[in-house]
Amino acid sequence: MSWYSKIYGFVREYRERHWLLGFFLYQLLNCMFVLQICGAVYFFYVYNFVFLQHWVTNDVQRTVYAVVYNFLIFMWSWSLAQTCVTRVARVPERYHVSDGVDKKIKDLTAFENGRYAPFSKSTAYQHLVLQRKILTDAAANLNLKFAEEDDWKRLRYCYDCKLIKPDRARHCMSCGFCVLKFDHHCPWINKCVTYRNYKYFMLYLIYGVIVIIWSALTMSEGVVRYFINQQWRDEAGRFAQVLTSIVFLCCVGVYPLGKLLHDHIILIHVNETTCDQAKPSIIRDDLNASYNLGTYRNIRAVFGWGLWAIPLDTRVNDGQHFPVAYPANTSADRFVVRCASLLGAEANPSAKPLPI
Repeated sequence: MSWYSKIYGFVREYRERHWLLGFFLYQLLNCMFVLQICGAVYFFYVYNFVFLQHWVTNDVQRTVYAVVYNFLIFMWSWSLAQTCVTRVARVPERYHVSDGVDKKIKDLTAFENGRYAPFSKSTAYQHLVLQRKILTDAAANLNLKFAEEDDWKRLRYCYDCKLIKPDRARHCMSCGFCVLKFDHHCPWINKCVTYRNYKYFMLYLIYGVIVIIWSALTMSEGVVRYFINQQWRDEAGRFAQVLTSIVFLCCVGVYPLGKLLHDHIILIHVNETTCDQAKPSIIRDDLNASYNLGTYRNIRAVFGWGLWAIPLDTRVNDGQHFPVAYPANTSADRFVVRCASLLGAEANPSAKPLPI
């Protein structure tokens, strides 16, 4: 559990007991988001009304700088807004089991340190077999199909939400419920990053890094001109604003924004989430199988059928079923793909086959 998950969990529990004070405490969780917005507004002012107005003397150059910078800021703001306003992808109701099934599972699970421990070494083998059968039967009764299983070959079950987890779904300790294709809960936006807003989150990182690079490189001209003009006192205030902005932007561009972008580019390349990297998914019947479909298909799985650079909804799956890549037996084929969504067609007749 991350440090901010502990904070979110404490605030959520406190809010349930003290709703008024808990509400204000909950609002404080937006402090990193508010700080980010205040910083963006300040840099917007410095670039447009200090750097461009005073340090750039050529009108054509000023126009080009302004158009490029403000376009990048607009795309970054749009991506950030889409990331924040998009509804969290909670697990659908049809994955929830009955109270009777939940009781049977919990009766067969060890209870340690105030929580159910499904991977406790004290669990008897007979109990594991019974759990596996109960969950398999429950999934069959609900007409649900899954590609993943846990370390002990059971369907993945959430003891808090009382549901069988869809493939790639995880329980968010910050929010307190399970979400589809959970990546992480980001404290910088106070929001879960899931399959619904992951594309927007990536564009927010990409445009953020680009606008930082553009701003730092172009504003360095102001530093050069300050030493050329040698008007030390008259231009000291503007120089301090520009230099401070450059230094701060370079720091943010490296960490956390640049580090986050670098890490997620690597994850997209192999079609993994942050959770998948920490604990790889186990595909039933083949330990070597994965969701890695190749670079292009992996990118398409995140950015959709098109308009990759635009923060609009272009998803190609339902967040519950994903194509699985199985290692090829021959050198002629790189992999064989089985679409897990087809396995769940009976459970959701209205669902369209997912493009691969």
